[in-house]
Amino acid sequence: MLPMTKGWSRHLTLLDVPTVIITDDPALLTTACAAYADWISVEPLAAEPGIELRLERGSSPTRRVSASIRVEGSRLILAGDGIDGEADAATGRARCTVPDWLADDAEALSAEIVDTLLLFLLARTGRRTPVHASGVMWNGTALVLAGPSGSGKSTLALAAAERGLRILSDDTLYVQLEPGFRIWGFPRPIHVFAKDAPPGQHAVRLRGGKEKSVIDLHRQGNGEWSATRAKLVVLRRGDRLSLDAITRDEAIASLSRLDAGFDLLSEASAVAARALADAQPVALTLETDPRRAIDFLVEQLGAAGQIL
Repeated sequence: MLPMTKGWSRHLTLLDVPTVIITDDPALLTTACAAYADWISVEPLAAEPGIELRLERGSSPTRRVSASIRVEGSRLILAGDGIDGEADAATGRARCTVPDWLADDAEALSAEIVDTLLLFLLARTGRRTPVHASGVMWNGTALVLAGPSGSGKSTLALAAAERGLRILSDDTLYVQLEPGFRIWGFPRPIHVFAKDAPPGQHAVRLRGGKEKSVIDLHRQGNGEWSATRAKLVVLRRGDRLSLDAITRDEAIASLSRLDAGFDLLSEASAVAARALADAQPVALTLETDPRRAIDFLVEQLGAAGQIL
């Protein structure tokens, strides 16, 4: 991929997929790995890396314009100010030139380049199917909070974190079906509108063309970012809180309305939706207070004995 005469590398076990990051600059490798501390392999990998990412330091005007993303068949292409990258699912390999304005900022580098390339390969090569949902751990089960953009996934995740529950993700979960069922989270900051953010100063980032506050809550645990049990909770809006059983077909239909990006794996997404809908799915009708909603959800599921 990148023509390097020598390089520095670090192995990860990312969503249980052996992965290696290789760079031409040790400082760039340190930056790239800082956002993946939960996945660094301290022992030698048991298998050859299934995914490889090569990064090369470049240069560019400090304009900080987000890269464009284009998918052509098995390839994803990144292009922006000093950003020139691609990932090929046919080979499990990715490469990118990293401009100076990203090379020393771990959060920005992961958000603009590394997450995009690695997660594309994990979905296509590692068979970890992305689902547009928040994930909250409760009693050893992942509560999969699903709904379209604006349905309240992130604010519910933030409210759950304030109640001391582990957050797997506020936006995207990954479904593994082989060799067994597992839900994977991907620890990243929660993004909410400023009115929903807790008190204090927070960084601001564009998400889906809208400014949102960045709330970093992912230093809260011991690196366990997956679950072998899941409960699908479809989010709805209404005048009062309620939790109602829904049919498997209703649950599958709710997960079949794929937002941009998730529709690139429509066939795999349909299989993942059917797997998530197997365990007595429910619909949570929300009002205005996400804290009350989380308390209500946990109380109702516990009282019904649906999660032990």
